[in-house]
Amino acid sequence: MPRLRPMSKARQTRRGMTLLELLLAIGLMVIMTGLMFSFYAVTLRTREHGTRIMVDTQLCRTVALKIADEIRSANGFLQGLGPGIGGNSRIIRLQTVVLPDREQFLTRDIQDEPLPARSDIRQVAWYLAYDPDQTHVYADGNEGPLPLGLVRREIKTLNQVIIDETRKEQVDVDLYSREIKYLRFRYFDGAQWLDGWDLGAGPEGGIGNSLPQAVEVTVGYQAIQPPDEDTLNFKDDGNLEPSLPEPYAPDSYTVMVRLSQADTFFGSRLMRATRKASTDSAGDSGSGAAAGGR
Repeated sequence: MPRLRPMSKARQTRRGMTLLELLLAIGLMVIMTGLMFSFYAVTLRTREHGTRIMVDTQLCRTVALKIADEIRSANGFLQGLGPGIGGNSRIIRLQTVVLPDREQFLTRDIQDEPLPARSDIRQVAWYLAYDPDQTHVYADGNEGPLPLGLVRREIKTLNQVIIDETRKEQVDVDLYSREIKYLRFRYFDGAQWLDGWDLGAGPEGGIGNSLPQAVEVTVGYQAIQPPDEDTLNFKDDGNLEPSLPEPYAPDSYTVMVRLSQADTFFGSRLMRATRKASTDSAGDSGSGAAAGGR
């Protein structure tokens, strides 16, 4: 019977991990886990930032295109209502025409009550609203009224008193977007961009189409202070300086609206020249009268 050899001392000894090796292993695991979670957090923040930019851009684009669609439907001139487009850099007023409601085309019996008179003309205004009772700190560090957002004002029943004296104007004022805090308009007369447009409101309105060739609409999220008195009381005397272009901002969206119904022969330029001539002649007459008085 063969004899079993005893195991050597080296094979019988089993070596375990030292405390230093254990600490190194745990440290490496902690570092790898931290790096993994840091990469995951950065990825999530980048994705959220990109999603927020996409949503904000989509909102600005939707609002700007809504305003652009109503600008495209503006009339050249409506008797008794004035020019189809007017305003300044902070507000625009439009005279538009809408299609009749579907119920106007429904078949009715002779005994049915006639539908009330309705106007297919709409007077629409776009501007920013502010709350004077609350304050807001703007980007330049100055305080001012709290911006409430973009407002759309619509008058649906223009001149209805002619048909029904008991019917009043129906005015709808909607806070269209609370997020939009920046709004600017520019008007192109065929040669240069202007910060305001009021052609057709004066005696030159009878000359013809007073619409601008194009309107630039910019909406954004950076809050701006309310317009001053000079902007609100805008008056084009024919000597306006060209408007500065809209600076680039990542939180704004600009759309340019070309008016196909505008005068292709640039009648608005003729109107501005007529107004400038009348303004200059009135100024010369006033200067001559003052000199004669001396």
